[in-house]
Amino acid sequence: MNLADVNFKKITIICACTMIGGLTLSVGVFPALVQFMLKQNLRLKPGSDLRKMYEKVPFGLDFKVHIFNITNPQEIMQGGRPRVKDIGPFYFEEWKEKYDIEDNDGEDTMTFDMKNTWIFRPDLTAPLTGNEMITVPYLLVIGVLLAIQRDKEAMLPLISKGLDIIFEPLESAFVTVRVMDLLFDGIPVDCSSEEFAAKALCSGLDSEGAVAPLNDTHVKFSMFGLRNGTSIGRFKVYRGIKNVADLGRVITYNDETEMDFYDGDECNKYVGTDSTIFPPFLTKKDRLWAWSPEICQSLGAVYAGKSSYQGFPTSFFTIDFGDLRDDPVHQCYCRDPPDGCPPKGTIDLGPCVGAPILGSKPHFIGGDPKLLRDVDGLEPDPKEHDIFIHYDLQTGTPFSAAKRLQFNLELEPIRGHEVFGKLPKMVLPMFWAEEGASLNKTWTKQLKPLFMIRKFNATVKWLSIVLGTLGTIGAGFMHYKLHIKPVNVRPMEVQKATVKEVEPSVETNGTGKEPPEKIEPRVIESAHRNLPPLFDGGLAGKQKPVPSDQRERF
Repeated sequence: MNLADVNFKKITIICACTMIGGLTLSVGVFPALVQFMLKQNLRLKPGSDLRKMYEKVPFGLDFKVHIFNITNPQEIMQGGRPRVKDIGPFYFEEWKEKYDIEDNDGEDTMTFDMKNTWIFRPDLTAPLTGNEMITVPYLLVIGVLLAIQRDKEAMLPLISKGLDIIFEPLESAFVTVRVMDLLFDGIPVDCSSEEFAAKALCSGLDSEGAVAPLNDTHVKFSMFGLRNGTSIGRFKVYRGIKNVADLGRVITYNDETEMDFYDGDECNKYVGTDSTIFPPFLTKKDRLWAWSPEICQSLGAVYAGKSSYQGFPTSFFTIDFGDLRDDPVHQCYCRDPPDGCPPKGTIDLGPCVGAPILGSKPHFIGGDPKLLRDVDGLEPDPKEHDIFIHYDLQTGTPFSAAKRLQFNLELEPIRGHEVFGKLPKMVLPMFWAEEGASLNKTWTKQLKPLFMIRKFNATVKWLSIVLGTLGTIGAGFMHYKLHIKPVNVRPMEVQKATVKEVEPSVETNGTGKEPPEKIEPRVIESAHRNLPPLFDGGLAGKQKPVPSDQRERF
């Protein structure tokens, strides 16, 4: 094949058009089309598939509980350092459901009650059974005393007397109980006394929602029993039909537009969703915000890097509780900032739960080193204890996530109390819970076509860039080499010219008079004949006669 016969100019144009067209499709057309399709499907429109999944999550979430068993309670009562052992996980299925739903098309909102239902899974808990006996801080005793000492110290004598009556003999801040009684079944509390102090205490516990009736004379206390299968509150959220960026965002909770637990407006805001849905089209700079009534705070996960889940490219998000002493904007979460802020890596749950409780990551991972030094038996492991989400930014899909939170008691001596006056001042871990889910192939295969389109689009883009660029440059070079001939320009040699004077002749023309002076042109003779015609006789040969009116000038 003769390269001279190939139309490289045409190939250059085709390659350039291919590059421009491919980039236009991959950067402009395809993304806009995909975004339009997603907007039509990612809305909480009544009757849509997403709405059905939002109203009732079609699979049970993994809910695991670990309890810290206190192995030296008597030493702690005398001010010793606690020794703990992590017992767990105790495995439950968690089912989330929204009911009593009302839509407001004008506001683009939906209002609903939400409940969580936990079902124990002994098969997944084995070899543990839930019947194990453990020793833990007794929140109805030490938790109440600590709360009263902090906020209503004048009532401390009355509360102490009530506790002495109900829990006679009151000898320890700890209680040894069966695991399932502590978590769901309930620990019986005798409220049959007619003493004023005892009746006032039992009445106060009932009004705060800390206990549930067991019979005419007894109530029962548990960590999760009162919330199992019951409403956690009434939410109003945006449906995302008018603005998909607002999808699932909490507007009100129990008809309140903000909380009133904290001193600053910034801390009382509802920021984010209820954690069961997130808006699409986020970027790496955005946070995944979720608000929870269980902790009365919004937590925002931050982008930490690229990840993958079952072959799908995802973004890895995590949460860092940080140090409020270095965060003036959110020091409204502190009791008396900055010195009254909780330790690094913890959040104060006291205003929300009514007890001196701090939240943290399990085993104080990422927290102040002093938290670890004060307790024996903790072994922080990022893989087991950190919070994470494998998330797709475009669709708003969490492929796999684990929300882990540890509950800790702010322990300190009870001033003037004979039994509790020697307790150490420290943060004592009680238990931690993990709420998580990972999509199986039944759900990921529904997203596979979208990811195939994105992969195809990326392939088209890079092929257009690589092939278009190489083709354009290569064909353009060949066209130049074959068809654009170089011209060699020889420098012009300018030689010195000589001027030859021509003597004019005098003629009378038969009149006897000399004619007017005639100017003869100068003839320039070049020593060489390599000058342009303009100089090499051309001008002399074609010069017009000088007009008579100009001759006088000479």
